[in-house]
Amino acid sequence: MSLSTPQIKAQLERVLDSDPTAKAVAIRATAKQVWPDTVRPHGKQFSLRWCESSLAIREALCELEQLAPPASGMVVITPLSTHEVAEDIAARLARTRVFQPEGWDIVRLMFQSKEIDARLSRFAWMPQALIDGAAQGDYQPVANGFVDLETAWREVLSRFLGIEAARPDAVTLLVWSMTPDADPRLGPLPAAMRSAIMDWLAESAGVAGAMVLGCVEAGRTGDALPLGLVSGVIFAADGEGQAALGQAAIRLERFVNDKHVGVKEGRDWASAAEQVVRSLGAEACRAALDRADALLRDLRISEFAQLSDVLPSALDQRLNDFALALSAHAAEPNQANLQQVELQAERALKHTLMNEQRSRMERVEMARRLARWLLSPMVSGASLPDSVEWQADQGAYVDWARFRLLGGDELTDLSDAYAACRRAAIARRDGFAKTFAQAFVQWNAQTPANTGRVVPLEQVLDRVVAPIAEAQPVLLLVMDGLSNSIFRELFARAASQGWGELVPASQGKPFVGIAAVPTITEVSRTSLLCGRLTTGAQAQERPGFATHPALMATSRAAHAPKLFHKGDLADAGNLAPEVRAAIANPKQQVVGVVYNAVDDHLSGPDQLNQRWMLQDLRLLLPLLREAREARRVVIITADHGHLLEDGTTQIPGGESDRWRMGGTAASLQELAISGGRVVTSDGSNTVVCLWGESSRYAGRKNGYHGGLSPQELTVPLSVFAPLGTNLAGWIPALPNQPEWWALPPLLQVKKPAVAAAPPQAKPARKKAVQTEAQPGLFAPVDLQPPVVNEVEQDWIGSLLTSPIYASQRQLATRVALPDDKMRLLLEALAERGGKLSRTALANRLALAEVRVGGLLSAVRRMLNVDQAAVLTVDEAAGSVDLNITLLQQQFKLPKQGGSR
Repeated sequence: MSLSTPQIKAQLERVLDSDPTAKAVAIRATAKQVWPDTVRPHGKQFSLRWCESSLAIREALCELEQLAPPASGMVVITPLSTHEVAEDIAARLARTRVFQPEGWDIVRLMFQSKEIDARLSRFAWMPQALIDGAAQGDYQPVANGFVDLETAWREVLSRFLGIEAARPDAVTLLVWSMTPDADPRLGPLPAAMRSAIMDWLAESAGVAGAMVLGCVEAGRTGDALPLGLVSGVIFAADGEGQAALGQAAIRLERFVNDKHVGVKEGRDWASAAEQVVRSLGAEACRAALDRADALLRDLRISEFAQLSDVLPSALDQRLNDFALALSAHAAEPNQANLQQVELQAERALKHTLMNEQRSRMERVEMARRLARWLLSPMVSGASLPDSVEWQADQGAYVDWARFRLLGGDELTDLSDAYAACRRAAIARRDGFAKTFAQAFVQWNAQTPANTGRVVPLEQVLDRVVAPIAEAQPVLLLVMDGLSNSIFRELFARAASQGWGELVPASQGKPFVGIAAVPTITEVSRTSLLCGRLTTGAQAQERPGFATHPALMATSRAAHAPKLFHKGDLADAGNLAPEVRAAIANPKQQVVGVVYNAVDDHLSGPDQLNQRWMLQDLRLLLPLLREAREARRVVIITADHGHLLEDGTTQIPGGESDRWRMGGTAASLQELAISGGRVVTSDGSNTVVCLWGESSRYAGRKNGYHGGLSPQELTVPLSVFAPLGTNLAGWIPALPNQPEWWALPPLLQVKKPAVAAAPPQAKPARKKAVQTEAQPGLFAPVDLQPPVVNEVEQDWIGSLLTSPIYASQRQLATRVALPDDKMRLLLEALAERGGKLSRTALANRLALAEVRVGGLLSAVRRMLNVDQAAVLTVDEAAGSVDLNITLLQQQFKLPKQGGSR
């Protein structure tokens, strides 16, 4: 028999436990092996000697008498048994015998246990395996003195295969199959041990595990995960009945050692494989994902890849399907095409890889928002106040979405679809922009009246800043060139920075600023900061701000309104101490800051996908923090907006971006405007401006301003206060997002029989191979909006009158929602299949988004019986999910047609 070093050490320790004075210990081994020179049981040092004969043993024992410290004794390893050793030799050995190691006894000693699980006796190979495995390190003593079946198997699998589980499931086996030493560790094991391990793994890992082991037996261990992903295509529910997939299922069997792969086996295998990809991430599984795509080609079913939620080729196919739907809708916006856009967007966004490609995900979301907007109603543009408000409330979101599509996608067809979507948006906006510009020219010729939400920039100090400053210290933040779209993007999550938007209680919505003409810094910013129509620069703005009568009336004599320009803000790269001190000074009632990051961007590079986040703008968060700690109200506005470059054409006529001196329009793209709120340095107060989005005078830049488009003329004019601050006459703002931004249309889409190659809405570069009688993904589907009637909503009434709900309501005590508010919330969620964004829910409840968190916390206390996940909130995604089926179960309600 073989004798391992751990076995020697364990036997020696067993002897010393009963006789600590033992010096010579003999252990039997059939052949000489490689052992160390010494071992150290219980801190003592014993030398090891191989002795083939009695004479050799005598010589070794003579040497033992001469051993000096630190040597404590000697282990004699011999092929002789006790009866083959002379009596005088045996008399000098511990217990007068040659020890014959007994496997399970040694195992018991190594685990410091008293008993071995009887079920282990059927694994004759295991004692030697555990003894050999001890070479990797000592075993942990078993706490209860009992080596059970799971403990033994856990150590075997861990030390010989690297699997850290006693009963590994299919997911664990798939992760193991990805390791480069999986086969090298399993292959050399003794046949009996290897066979028993395979049987054990098959028993513990179920049918999916059997498929993984089939790959191992077929010599395809590394393909176990890719083939599992392929099974997700072959056995997809949407692919049932497809002849090509049925044939692929048969061909798949050769990869698993000719095991039968049925629907259950295939789907369980696929589920485990997809779980591995989601848990490890696409980057860690990239080689397996690429291999799976290659296997699809080998099995001749590449065109069905889109049935998978994880394969890279599936995402490409789904995005190409989305591109076809989007292109068709951009060419001919209608309800049927929009429904296909929604369907294909959902399929693409469902793909696992989208979670690791956030920019692509965002572009799909933005494109479908634009698709919805193409069917939404628009103001005519004839009423300037209505049109200005539309630009602030909806047009800003249109621009936000469309400029996210600049740069396109990795896929050519999808890039083309995004370009088509942008062109459709520009065409629709241009129709509105011309009427808007003409209305502005007429409005400008009159004396602008107080138009509620619309505030000319030269009136901002009088109408907004001064009245607030009478009650609260103010920071006026003028972000040069800030458009409404960038403003909404920047401050979409202002609450996370401790700010809440306030609006006048009388109008319920924020103000909107309207720039002077031409929409350039020299005119609009100076007019804004001086409080009157004028032209100039910093030299005029600083004293004009400091001496403005309405602002001075709110300020102390020694602390006149103070204005900081771009050059004043930074000191050694940080926010200047003077700025911090002014904002923190409670005696300084009015502080103004001009911030130029947005305007500077217009002349910057256009090959960057610019995203607007507060933390990415230098000095801005320090400014806001100082204001928050000083409990200042922050009024955010701009001097003008801008247009981003999106396929503009240069036309002759002027050196500025989008305006020129003169009084006569020379082309259909121009409008002449004079008097009123037009200001020029020469006093003529007459200019010609471009009104549409497709033209410019000067060279190509990242963005332009100076013209009469809604994006250039309208600017944000919003008030933010530190959370918890009350301002008389002001209330928290409701979410500003339009419904088409947050919500898909009410659709009930009948799932196609199979997701296969769609019909061509435009010439396709590659034509998918069609299986005979295979329905197309874009085959006609029944798309009818669900009718949410009283019968379907009966479950809400049943809930509100149920005894369990009454009990839950008592538990919630004072935070419990009134029945009418709970009904409104449940109806809003039920109408959208149980899921809404927090913003959309706040809109439906006419509630400031900052207050939604507290409301949802109360609702969870009332609905989540025994902590069941009836109502859940995904903070990362900003969504609220109501599981109506679970609610009905928890409250013992009868199921209704409106449940899911």
